[in-house]
Amino acid sequence: MDETGVSLPTRDDVHGWSAQQRASVARLLAESIDQPPAAMRSPSRRKLVLTVGGFGALFLLPWLVFLSATLPATSSGGAWRAVWVGFDIALVAAFVATVLTVWLRRQVGVIALVITSTLLTCDVWFDVCLSWGTAEHWGSIAAAIVELPVAILLAKSAALLMRRSF
Repeated sequence: MDETGVSLPTRDDVHGWSAQQRASVARLLAESIDQPPAAMRSPSRRKLVLTVGGFGALFLLPWLVFLSATLPATSSGGAWRAVWVGFDIALVAAFVATVLTVWLRRQVGVIALVITSTLLTCDVWFDVCLSWGTAEHWGSIAAAIVELPVAILLAKSAALLMRRSF
């Protein structure tokens, strides 16, 4: 019995139930749990994250082909092409993971959002710093103007999801 005098099933009782009985009780419990107020739910943010994440993944695929064809194989620091193409492959994978986990409403989506936001921020840093003083400098700054707001959107979405889960 609990503090209200209601008799609750024990773990052994629940294990003795059929799968259908457990599923029925789980549905009942899910229906009785208070939902967050409408102000806390943000379907427009979810759609925005899905749209931006999907676009990011789709945009990066042809970009990967372009990079692998145009970057020098090596630079003074080593395997230049492998580093940048590999980094962008990781970024595509992060976007895909973010879109899938947000689409499926999985809690691990918070981790995917943080990883993708972090990779985008690192990409901006590397692009701007490594292109400084070259012909690609202004292109890197233009890309940063797009990438940084996306990184902020993803990070803020992760923070919002974490607040909701507490």
